[in-house]
Amino acid sequence: MHLRKHSNNRIDVPRNGAALIEFAVCLPVLMIMILGSMEASSAIFVKQALTTSAYEGIREAMRTGSTTSVATERAQDVLTARRIRNSTIQFTPSSVESAARGSNIIIEVSAPYAANSPFFGNVIPDRVTSVRTVMVKE
Repeated sequence: MHLRKHSNNRIDVPRNGAALIEFAVCLPVLMIMILGSMEASSAIFVKQALTTSAYEGIREAMRTGSTTSVATERAQDVLTARRIRNSTIQFTPSSVESAARGSNIIIEVSAPYAANSPFFGNVIPDRVTSVRTVMVKE
């Protein structure tokens, strides 16, 4: 080991490999932060896609003369465009065409987390993200 003395009486010790050790310690932390950010962004995207789908489906369902199948198709179109898999769409009442004017129509759109997660879906297999929207029939 070669030690050098500076003019201010400080001794320099060689730091061979110190950067590699620091990198090895920091890399897992950085990877967890990066993957966690991507997973959180994906979860937010799924929630927003379900919200948009519910809104579009309920807008179609509340119109006079609309049917449950047309409203479901409209909501499903949004989910398909955003590549949301294994979703369910449920209306209350189940037949929106029989709902009286002025009554509430409820839509609930759900999708499992595992099917729509890019990384950790299998870690949290039973979590389902749901959105519920209520509007009044015209």
